[in-house]
This record gives sequence, C-alpha cells and structure tokens, in this order.
Amino acid sequence: MSSTAHRSEIRRLVRLLAKGTPTAFGAIPWASPVMMFGRLQTSRVATLGLNPSNLEFEAAGGIPLNEPLNRFETLNTLRLQDWSHAGKAEIERIWSACEFYFTRRPYDGWFRPLDKVVSGLGVSYYDAWSTACHLDLVPFATGEKWSSLRSDTRENLVALGAPTLVATLAASDIRVLVLNGASVIRAIERLLDSPLEVTEMSTWSLRRGTSPAVRGFAHSGKVSSIAGMDLGRELLVLGYNHNIQSSFGVTTTVVHEIGKWISRRARGVLA
Repeated sequence: MSSTAHRSEIRRLVRLLAKGTPTAFGAIPWASPVMMFGRLQTSRVATLGLNPSNLEFEAAGGIPLNEPLNRFETLNTLRLQDWSHAGKAEIERIWSACEFYFTRRPYDGWFRPLDKVVSGLGVSYYDAWSTACHLDLVPFATGEKWSSLRSDTRENLVALGAPTLVATLAASDIRVLVLNGASVIRAIERLLDSPLEVTEMSTWSLRRGTSPAVRGFAHSGKVSSIAGMDLGRELLVLGYNHNIQSSFGVTTTVVHEIGKWISRRARGVLA
C-alpha cells in the first residue's frame, strides 16, 4: 500500500467517526482509528486481534491518556472539537502514531508475548527493520471489552472493519497472518469461504489444578479473499485457540510450542 493510499484509508476511517457510525456500535468517540500497529511497509508477518484495547487510549479508571503519555491520537491531542475538522496534518499524525507505535510507548504487556510467538520466523515488532506488525479485525477501540458487547454489535463492527483489513493486507507484503486466540479465529472464519483446518495439539494443553486440562488446537489454511473481497494473492493463515496474554494456565513452554509450530508451517512461505 502506497503512502498516499495509507493516508486515504485513514481519512476514510476518520470520516466514519465524523458520521458517528462506529460510535453507534460502542467505539470510543474521541479515539482515533488504528489502522495498524507498526510499520506495514516492511512487515512480512502480521498478528491479528479483534480491536484495539481501550487501554491504548485510557489509563485505569477510564482517564484519557493525554500528551506526553498518549500512544495514539485523540480529539484532545489533535486539538479538535470533532472529527469533521481533521485535515491533512491531523491525518498525518494519526498515521505516524500507528507506524511508529513500537518506538514510542507500546503496550508491552500485550505485545511482548505475541512477539515471542512469531520470533522463530526471524521477525519482530521491535527490531530495527520492523519485520512484523499487528492488525485488528476492527480498527476502532470500544469503551466496553469485546466480550461484553452484544453479538450483533460485534458483527456490525467486524463488517465495518473488514474493508480496511482487506485493503491493508492486499496492498502489503504480508505473507503470514497469525490469529491470536479462539475469538479471533471464530470472527474471521465467518468472513471466509471455508473454515480453517483444525488439528489438536497435545503439547498446547493448559493444566488448571484439579480441573480438566484445556485442550490446544491449531488452525491453518490459505485464503485469497476475506468477506468476499479479493486479496490479490494467497495468504497463509495460522491460528491457535489460546489467548496467550490472558488465558489462565498459559506457560512459557506452551508459548514456545505454539511458536515452534508457526515457525515450521510458515518458514517456507517466508524463504
């Protein structure tokens, strides 16, 4: 995706905010859209989540993160009354915050575990070459946690975000898309022509005291379209059912095993 196209997509998302469309589905009205986390142009691998956390924009208690603590732009940091007043300079600042996310104040508690999962491919969010980035199904942060939103609200948000995800992937050099957790897998499978292949992975089982172990499953497949929109090429999609940042019982060993599987499946694609 060219520099001009990047900014054009940001501008389109800002126009949606100005119309109030994402806000009607629970998006934080004063928070900028997040098209990606990290440098898209140099990335060959992208991890995929649901939508940006409200903690990217708020501290504990819902207090907005203002300068110099902000990670992304808001109406306040841009000195705007509403999104309809966003011009070229504001679009540039929104884009820059996304592109240089990992050199500013990244939410390491969430991204460091993910970085370990893809590190076996020789890529990283944090390296000087920015060989990995993060994308979300929905480019808008919501005030409530994803799991607390009504199912129809989640579906509307995914439908709203799908064109941005497809445009971003289609115009990038991303070859491998890694799905982080069962919720992401379920959401994206609804947008695919056929379900991903599922394989139980015994080394991914999570032990939880006297309770039965939570089984681990690997999901994989090659896709050329999402939500009926053509990607222009085939993309390797790999996923795991555990949410490695929050699933109780996730150990370093399990994260390592997931990373080994991703490395084996994707190495040929990146060669």
